[in-house]
Amino acid sequence: MLVAGYDRLYFLKKAWALYPGVVRPVSGPFLAPHYADRRVGRTAARAAIDAVIGTLFHAWVPIRARKVQRKFGLDAAWRRRATAIAHERFADPNDIALFRIGEADEIGLYIRRFEDAAINKRLNPLGWSMDCALADKARFAERCRTAGLPHADTVATIAGGTVAITGEITNRALVVKPCDGEGGDGVRMIGPFAETASAEAALRSTQGKALVQPLITCHADIADIALDALPTVRIVTILDEAGAPEVVSATFRCASKVGARVDNMKAGGLIVPVELATGTLGIACMGYGGGDHIVHPVTSAAIMGRTLPDWELATDLVRRAHALAFDDYVIVGWDVALTPNGPILIEGNGKPGVLMPQRAARRGLGETRYGALIAHHLSQPNRSFVVTSER
Repeated sequence: MLVAGYDRLYFLKKAWALYPGVVRPVSGPFLAPHYADRRVGRTAARAAIDAVIGTLFHAWVPIRARKVQRKFGLDAAWRRRATAIAHERFADPNDIALFRIGEADEIGLYIRRFEDAAINKRLNPLGWSMDCALADKARFAERCRTAGLPHADTVATIAGGTVAITGEITNRALVVKPCDGEGGDGVRMIGPFAETASAEAALRSTQGKALVQPLITCHADIADIALDALPTVRIVTILDEAGAPEVVSATFRCASKVGARVDNMKAGGLIVPVELATGTLGIACMGYGGGDHIVHPVTSAAIMGRTLPDWELATDLVRRAHALAFDDYVIVGWDVALTPNGPILIEGNGKPGVLMPQRAARRGLGETRYGALIAHHLSQPNRSFVVTSER
């Protein structure tokens, strides 16, 4: 069983654009033109570094495969097969396990996790800058408010121990979120408080910059699989060939154990593919390993075959949000809560990642519109690493 969370490799892959090969790049057909351009555009020094790293990668593969085998409790036959596939397709054995890869050709349909950061930097350079509104929850909320988009209300902000109240903070449960938090880190629930002074005192101990929002409840139709955390849907939109936002992926998330306060993979949450046309859920699994679930492991309520409420409204919302408030990003992963009053935006992500949609859907992004639009944007001659100014 894999341990939920981010390891050191996660951050290394974010920082370094690994070249997928020693001399010739190894990739799926939908990314081949991108890597061909990248190969010829390298300096001699970078090509030499890539060759050394590629050689070391191959030496590391058997070690990695053995470690993954132990984590998942897999047999020696899996390790031998995964090692062979990893060498042939320049793939991390961990990806082979998480994506359930059985044959070498299958990996060509996937975006390998180590290549996600470099691709995302090409498409969303603003997302890697200090001016990224998607990475700052307060600025995200301000853009949503300006565009008239339904989003989680902010009732207070905190900076350096100073609390600024902007809404009602008494007699309601509150959620405190770091403005620059990732993966649910630092999120805490407090209250309710009968008096404003008591609420302020509790908030004043918060470190750094944070915002305070009322605790949101989910729609009654999904309450039986929510447990103690707000379920959300990660809906990814990408600007299409004409520059209009298109919904290309959706993954429902919910807590898998009592007491969890967030629904994400890092906290051990379940991920479930969503049929884009209908909002119907498929088979659930955990992001970092474990078995499949057609019913919730705690409540036994059905997951597979369930249709999410207000699905058309949810997809309309993210398309509007991308077009009206965040059109300076090519790709955005939206976290949407389905509430009794309709879908609302919780946050947006300029680096939505490729593990969750591919593992949940049990298919590579390269065989979907997601992959086609990624390839389209990578092919544009004016796409560069230069960060444009924040609006």
